[in-house]
Amino acid sequence: MVDVEKQKLLMHPVVYYIFFFLAIGAVGMALGSRTVSPDVRKQRWLKYFTYIFITGVVVLGIFYDFIIAVAAIISTAGMAELVKVNTLQKNKPILRTGMSFVILTVCSAGFIYFTRIFHYSFLIFIYFQVMVFDGFSQIVGQLAGRHPLAPRISPTKTWEGLAGGCVFSIGVAMASSGWLHLPFYTGGLFGAITGAACFTGDMLASWYKRKTGVKDYSNWLPGQGGVLDRFDSFLVTGFCYCILYMLNFNGLLIPFTK
Repeated sequence: MVDVEKQKLLMHPVVYYIFFFLAIGAVGMALGSRTVSPDVRKQRWLKYFTYIFITGVVVLGIFYDFIIAVAAIISTAGMAELVKVNTLQKNKPILRTGMSFVILTVCSAGFIYFTRIFHYSFLIFIYFQVMVFDGFSQIVGQLAGRHPLAPRISPTKTWEGLAGGCVFSIGVAMASSGWLHLPFYTGGLFGAITGAACFTGDMLASWYKRKTGVKDYSNWLPGQGGVLDRFDSFLVTGFCYCILYMLNFNGLLIPFTK
């Protein structure tokens, strides 16, 4: 059963925010795909619509209290992908391989705990920032990207894309800070933390792909580079907020726990 509070959340402003930014994303995707080949354009749109589906699953999971199950599935699938890419690698550096499993296990535990301890209003607040960072770092990078960020790790990432993702993440965090009755500057702080965590997760996943010599972690999600590639930002962000909660972070996160 869905309680009265959650019934109200079905008309939560985030629903309209998400539709608005997905629409902007579609326009940006169309503009950024004008000069690419039909195959690349098709791949980008497949990735976009798969992302819409993924967003819907996560948002519904938060609203209807099955986000812990979603987090567990993401973590389990990510571990399976890690096993797969390490199995395919011929000469496996033992230390790097072992550390990859340790890091993913620790991050996954923190991510699952994050979905368990925080109130759904805070979870949707953070996921909205993750969604915007992921989407607009790609869109801004496609439209205005000129300076490669880390070509040896991810040739398509640019400084402009990173700046766009961070600016939009901070902007939407400030704009939606009223959901949690937070002042603008506190919302901006959360947006900056989320942007930094998203970037870290994205780079870690891309770096490990290059080190293992694989293009994608799996083909389980159409148009994506795998479950780890799609959820790296959210997974690391959840882990970071779990650590901040455990460190008490000046007590700022306590009001948003269950």
